[in-house]
Amino acid sequence: MMKWTFFAGLGVGAAVGMLVAPKSGSELRGDMQDLARDSYERGREKLQPVLDEARHRVEPALNDLRDRVEGMADDVRERAGALAGHASELGNQIADKASGLKEQVVNRGLLAILNDWPHERLIEIDGIGPVLATKIIRHRPYESEQALLDLKELPPSAIECLRKAA
Repeated sequence: MMKWTFFAGLGVGAAVGMLVAPKSGSELRGDMQDLARDSYERGREKLQPVLDEARHRVEPALNDLRDRVEGMADDVRERAGALAGHASELGNQIADKASGLKEQVVNRGLLAILNDWPHERLIEIDGIGPVLATKIIRHRPYESEQALLDLKELPPSAIECLRKAA
């Protein structure tokens, strides 16, 4: 019984709604769309001057900011280039000093052999026998490898053996 009353009430409500409603559903939907479109257009007309004014005020600031950022970027690029050049120069200086230090270490090693090693240790070097060891000891102290070369007491092969031992 309750089902019938519900459906009866539903039917009566629909009939009364159709009799009382001033327009059909499609007409009402069309009117609502027109109202929404008109409201949108009025809002757009009122908002457009505000947007134009905002654009007018913000655009110069954006252009100024863009110019400043570009200037800063150019400055950073210039400084980075200068730093890269400086770093390259420092790298070359370090390489030169390292090469010089290596040469000093090798020469100091050679000078240590020439000036400090006893006869027995000198003859342990391949290519240096008792006679060459005696010649090396006889002319001590050596200031440099060039001093050894200037004596012309040792053959080049013996000097090369001493370099390898250093």
